[in-house]
Amino acid sequence: MSASQSETATSSSLELPSPFVDFSKEEDILRIFANLPLQSSAEAGWKGIQLHRHSLPAGETQEFANPNHVIVIHESQQPIELEHTFDGKRQIESLHPQKVVFLPGGVPRRGIWEDTVEFTLLLLDPAVVNRTAYESIDPDRITLIPRFIESDPLIYQFGASLKQVLQTQPHHSKLYAESMATALSAHLLQYYSTQKTPLQTFSGGLPKYKLGQAIDYIQAHLGDDISLTKLAEAVGMSQYHFSRLFKQTTGFSPYQYVIKCRVERGKELLRQNKLSITDISLEVGFSSHSHFTQNFKRLMGVTPKQFLGSS
Repeated sequence: MSASQSETATSSSLELPSPFVDFSKEEDILRIFANLPLQSSAEAGWKGIQLHRHSLPAGETQEFANPNHVIVIHESQQPIELEHTFDGKRQIESLHPQKVVFLPGGVPRRGIWEDTVEFTLLLLDPAVVNRTAYESIDPDRITLIPRFIESDPLIYQFGASLKQVLQTQPHHSKLYAESMATALSAHLLQYYSTQKTPLQTFSGGLPKYKLGQAIDYIQAHLGDDISLTKLAEAVGMSQYHFSRLFKQTTGFSPYQYVIKCRVERGKELLRQNKLSITDISLEVGFSSHSHFTQNFKRLMGVTPKQFLGSS
């Protein structure tokens, strides 16, 4: 190889992008981290958002990038020093519980830490953010930027709520996860972008006929894992627009309303006394007897068994 050819080859290799990592694949995770996550949404069928909870020994990563927007919520009990490089910029950060790191999709990064580190990753599909931007503001005026925040209570609550629903009902959580993805997108556009443009607000509630369409869809699919995507499509609206107007009209988020309807349907079936409580739980869309019981008692004040005894 001639000197000029060697220089060309070297130049080309330097221009190669960092390897993209798909955190829904175990082999990709193990390319970057020493072990698999303690908790993952990979099998839950979520669309638009992923969750991975990790506990990693001291170590370092090679440089990598993820096509999704990455939110890291640190959960280590003691401060940990992290040396990291993102987009070619080197920084040293002290990580403590609830510290939030946000990196836009595609930004290459690597890190080195010298103690066990615990954190939750939220991976948000840029398509969800872009869709929310188009529905509420001029997306050409918005660029998401990396940020290191001492605390963001709303993002911390998003993470905690998603972990809880993943633990209690992993296979019936699409609607909740998609609703969280839409709300998280709006939060990032408002507080993690180059221009603080107020998001467009919607008022007046849903038209009566669209509310009827939404309720009819929910009632017809109570036993299914209802998704926000399908529900919004059923009434011909965007997810962002529909979610806000539905809550204005009913006083409940779509997820809360579906849970309420499932409990009401369960109450009707309990009165008929033809199915076991376990069968009723699955019939109305709950993932288990315990999940049905938990929500039934929260809304009705008694357990299904106590309700049967009083009927």
